[in-house]
Amino acid sequence: MTLAGGLTRQDVERAQEDPVVFAEVMIGDPLFAHQVEVVRSEARYRVICAGRRAGKSHLYAVLALHRAFSRSGSRVLIVSAGETAAKRLFAEVASMAKRPLLGGSAVDETTSTLVLSNGSRVECVPASQKAVRSAEADLLIVDEAGWVGQDVWEAAEPIIAARPGSRVLLASTPWEPVPGHFFRQMWRSGMDAPTQWLESWHWPSSVSPLFDAAWLQWKKETSSPDYYQREYLAEWTESGGSYFPAQELMAAVADYRQLPPDEARGALAVAGVDWGFRRDANALVLVSALDDGDLNLARFPDEPVFYIPFLEEAFHKPYADFIERVVEVGDPTPHWGQGQQGYTLRWLLAEENGVGEPAVQQLRQRARARWGRSTGIRGVWTTNRLKANGYGALRLLIQQGRMVLPRHPELLKQLHALTTEMLPGGGMRIAVPDNVGHDDLADALMQAMASVRTNPIGRWTDRSESLGEVVSTTGGVLLRNRPVPLWRPEAFTAPRAGDASDDW
Repeated sequence: MTLAGGLTRQDVERAQEDPVVFAEVMIGDPLFAHQVEVVRSEARYRVICAGRRAGKSHLYAVLALHRAFSRSGSRVLIVSAGETAAKRLFAEVASMAKRPLLGGSAVDETTSTLVLSNGSRVECVPASQKAVRSAEADLLIVDEAGWVGQDVWEAAEPIIAARPGSRVLLASTPWEPVPGHFFRQMWRSGMDAPTQWLESWHWPSSVSPLFDAAWLQWKKETSSPDYYQREYLAEWTESGGSYFPAQELMAAVADYRQLPPDEARGALAVAGVDWGFRRDANALVLVSALDDGDLNLARFPDEPVFYIPFLEEAFHKPYADFIERVVEVGDPTPHWGQGQQGYTLRWLLAEENGVGEPAVQQLRQRARARWGRSTGIRGVWTTNRLKANGYGALRLLIQQGRMVLPRHPELLKQLHALTTEMLPGGGMRIAVPDNVGHDDLADALMQAMASVRTNPIGRWTDRSESLGEVVSTTGGVLLRNRPVPLWRPEAFTAPRAGDASDDW
């Protein structure tokens, strides 16, 4: 009997039994040999240490959809290191589910959950104890597991216990936030002594047939050895020269939800903008005083705690389009039928070097047209002195426990990649070396720090508008997992324009 798309009933039955056949026949996108090896494994825990673009996301989507389509009532949970990554992965799964031979099987689709007509569910969530603790899963996938906290993993792992035949897939680029982190330990164990319970694989970027070998060789010749080894060879490195040590950064990380601009309702923030040039992205990072509901009052009686409520980067986006996006994010004016949206940006610091000068001028023009003002926009020259001051202020707050960072792998990678160099005149250069990687998000955060007061300014008590359960950084700072900024203008200081001087 021939079914839709020329398939026979035997084809469908084979696809239900075998994910490799499912990928080829039902999705029309066959798996590569290195992916097939993982799929064919009988190990209950499968762990992959992978380089960039090695094929992790495609494997996730195939395994997730195969489980959901082939077995009615299945539960698939994909846990990702951050909110942005979780949305990206869900978009890939949802798009794959709409392939012609699978179309019509999805009966409900939200921003994070796909429900099929056979009662199966695929859910993509950012890493947090609340998101995983009450779930059940026949297939648990942890994306960028090296960036997921030990506490989240300990909450997630038991969810497979009550589902017979359940499986776990962990994959990540190399990153060890603390010694003995579960991902590195499990991967090493599975490589050294694979068993029916645990098996591991090593995927350098070159394992993918899609990777351009000539380009990869060029990256090897033009990148620092540590960067190439970590990002493309998928090997752990010891980067003792980092300005922000990994453990110091991870102690400031908490699993909280960022506040999208369309839900900000005029929330107060300062912003930094870094314009993309050649290999970097345009980047926008906001910093706010944290509405912690006095959770940290005993620890910080006179000092505010700061956090990053929103950040965004855009590769290959024209400056004019990114300027419109920045103006949209910082537009707190009420819109007809929608109420107040956007952030109130007390200060916006934008890089004025090179291409930045005309971009800042256009940003002022567009802000004046949409906001009715442009007084809070300052152009900043990113000199060595400015970077030393900005990154120094950021590190001071991190060490004090007064800066909470999101679990955003790209931001954390960039901060960790910053190195220091003492200059002949006694100054200091802090930068991501040209042959190491990007620094757009890190520099945008540094720009925003120009408006943040690090000194005590007196503690305040407000009725808390933050929502959700209490979460904590490893360093012990408490906050709600749906935090909102405090409206306290005194937490910020007026920066000086960065034309003739880079003083703040």
